[in-house]
Amino acid sequence: MKRIYSLTVPAAYLILALRLSAAESAPTAPAFPPEPAPAVVKLSTEQIAAFRYSVEKSRLEAGLPGLAVALVQPGQILLLDGFGKRSAALDASVTADTRFALGPATAAVNSLLLARLAAQNQLDLGAPARRCWDEFRLADATATRTVTLGHLLGMTAGLPDRADTFLKAAGCSPADLFAIAGEIPVTAQPGRAFNYSDASAALAGYLAVYAANQHHAPAAGLAAGYAALANTQLFEPLGMKRATYDAPSAAPGDDDAVGHIRDGKGSWQPAPAAAAPGQALLPALGLQASARDVAAWLQCEISSGLGPNGQRLLGEAAVQARWRPAAVLDSQGYGLGWAQQHYRGVEIIGHMGEQNHQSELVAILPQYRTAIAVLTNGDGHDAEVFLQNALLNLADLLREAAGK
Repeated sequence: MKRIYSLTVPAAYLILALRLSAAESAPTAPAFPPEPAPAVVKLSTEQIAAFRYSVEKSRLEAGLPGLAVALVQPGQILLLDGFGKRSAALDASVTADTRFALGPATAAVNSLLLARLAAQNQLDLGAPARRCWDEFRLADATATRTVTLGHLLGMTAGLPDRADTFLKAAGCSPADLFAIAGEIPVTAQPGRAFNYSDASAALAGYLAVYAANQHHAPAAGLAAGYAALANTQLFEPLGMKRATYDAPSAAPGDDDAVGHIRDGKGSWQPAPAAAAPGQALLPALGLQASARDVAAWLQCEISSGLGPNGQRLLGEAAVQARWRPAAVLDSQGYGLGWAQQHYRGVEIIGHMGEQNHQSELVAILPQYRTAIAVLTNGDGHDAEVFLQNALLNLADLLREAAGK
């Protein structure tokens, strides 16, 4: 299969390498109304069945152990299913409720959480981040005064990506995150340049915890406080019952996917157990969820902020503002937790990455009011190509259904 991505970005975040959009817009509060909602492009039962067949056929060709797929439109789930095994060592099938590591897609959930808190006036994405916690600082005094939560979410705060390397070590805590942020030299003043940084997004998430707790850390600690905030503000209203930031390593009796790697003969084998990751980057990388959970989240994204049960979590303008790239020339299409690309005239707001030897694709196709998630328990080149092909096949299918 042809490798169709080519961007030079950190391996932990493999941006969908289609043709990048040159669009530029502010990454914080929108100063204009949302785009008019387009009509939903209907897919026939036959088209959905054909897409499902192509996913499973491609999985078998790639030899991937297992995966789960969610395909949604406003108010309906078109496809929600599991394929293959959650572990090559177990006779246990992947289901729609099997939990996978969402990896870098966690950052988009993080931005949804902060946007919801902003709508409740608990914080302001465009205000100095120090309003959340007055002890917060970067290594540069000017940057400390001017950096906003929007800059941190949009990765234009000036933090270098090498901070991520330090913080991915086992045992690193939120305190380590704030300590490194205050010591590592900034690469540019806030709002001047884009630099992919999980640390930047994680700082925004933990500062939101301070803001929601009257500028103090909760007694349970920042990581537990963040998880509780996400559960109350997002997971419970959306019905994301298996979503968690605190899932243990998959055990034989758990409905959790096990990460896999290729052995010397090219066969997929369960990856060796790794040391438990620290909590420093939890808001940027730490979410684990099922395809059913992700379907509920994505329905909120494409339904103008409405949850599956009709509850409004966020206004349409606030939802769409998170999708728009930062107003810097080197933004690489990145907005607030989402990356924007175009393929054959189709706008794609998406994420593709890997974590714990598992890979994920989460993408929104706004002009067709359709979203997809593909979660698999393998990583590497074969998984990357499989995920990208699934996305492009869907884009072509929607173009065909729309008569383009």
